[in-house]
Amino acid sequence: MAVRTKGKGKGKGKRAPAVTKTPMANAIEVGHHIWLAGLGALARAQREGPKLFESLVEEGGSLEERQRANATRLVKGAWEGLRETVDARTAEVRGKAGETLENLEAIFQSRVQKALQQLVSKFPDSSAAQAAKDRLAALK
Repeated sequence: MAVRTKGKGKGKGKRAPAVTKTPMANAIEVGHHIWLAGLGALARAQREGPKLFESLVEEGGSLEERQRANATRLVKGAWEGLRETVDARTAEVRGKAGETLENLEAIFQSRVQKALQQLVSKFPDSSAAQAAKDRLAALK
């Protein structure tokens, strides 16, 4: 590729001789630029590295605090939800247990009453039957 450069004269028509770069020369120049960029990055890292490290540590600390606060909030929310669920289920089970006990008590009283009535009907004149009748009346 031929590159022409214009001279500094005003319109005099002087031209610099054409400079031709070979592909190898272009590759060397690009490699040199890459090398210089690497050196520049190294120099900047050496100069700004400690500041950058400190700022990254500070940013990491604030991120950790935020994440810890979020995790704590989530755990508390989950715990409260779990506690509410357990309380609701416990109340439900207690209610059902109370109903079941009332039903059992009613069934038991009914059966005892039937049994006493059968006993009383078999022995209408005895004093034991009278005592059973009195107890039966007291249960009502």
